[in-house]
Amino acid sequence: MPEILIVEDDLLNLTIEADLLKSLGYGSKKAKNGFEALDILNNMKIDLILLDMELPKMHGLELLQRIKLNPETRNIKVIAVTGHSDPESKEKFLKAGCHAVLAKPINFGDFGSQVEIFLTTADS
Repeated sequence: MPEILIVEDDLLNLTIEADLLKSLGYGSKKAKNGFEALDILNNMKIDLILLDMELPKMHGLELLQRIKLNPETRNIKVIAVTGHSDPESKEKFLKAGCHAVLAKPINFGDFGSQVEIFLTTADS
């Protein structure tokens, strides 16, 4: 079963994303900040990362940069899940290395289809 890392500091959003993934048949690991996410990434295989950009202790862009600089994690697909969904922010996140940007509040259909797309292309 694919493992998806949810990096989200808001408990409600974290719960919604985890429940949606479970309903789609996927397992998830949860991190409330970038340091927790890096610890998980150092200790287990993750197939996809759902990354909130506004995190405490370490901004999502800094975490993304660390993920992309690490040879062990740089090929993991990352979807930004953010309230900053204006065109400029989307472009910034994509240029930084995200593979897609999903706006909050989450559209359940978009969420499921994006997860499916990037899990099926995880090895390419």
